[in-house]
Amino acid sequence: MPAALHVSDAAPKKTVSRAKRAPSKDLHLTTEQKRLILNSFVRIEPALDLVAQLFFLKLFRLDPGLRKKFDGPVEMQARKFSAGAKLAMISLGHEDGLAPTLKLLGTRHRQMGIRARHYRTMSRALVWTLERSLDKSFDRDTRDAWTTMLAQFTKVMSG
Repeated sequence: MPAALHVSDAAPKKTVSRAKRAPSKDLHLTTEQKRLILNSFVRIEPALDLVAQLFFLKLFRLDPGLRKKFDGPVEMQARKFSAGAKLAMISLGHEDGLAPTLKLLGTRHRQMGIRARHYRTMSRALVWTLERSLDKSFDRDTRDAWTTMLAQFTKVMSG
């Protein structure tokens, strides 16, 4: 059994008082989840612009109303998405992580009319895109890692 599973199964220590702290909106992924996400990203990175375009085409098929919330052609949105994805992958390796950037992006998205339900649709579109792009290497554990990260992104960005 991977060590990461042992951590999540452990009982919380009574010496740490979590009640005094505000709930954290930071991203919490295991080392194994980070590894799976990074490894799968490395596989799609050479074709990231095409993968991002496929993502947006699927997203707009799932929710045509989202198209008007994103200015410019799909190719431009794909370039922005690619840059954001690269930043997210770099941030996975840093202690301070991506949460501050996601909070700012979430604020901007709320001004554009993006809501939590839209993030869930974006997550569905991205998972679908990764399944098609990675084929058999997008196994259950990798899917679970991405789904966990995307759920945490939604939580942070939704405010």
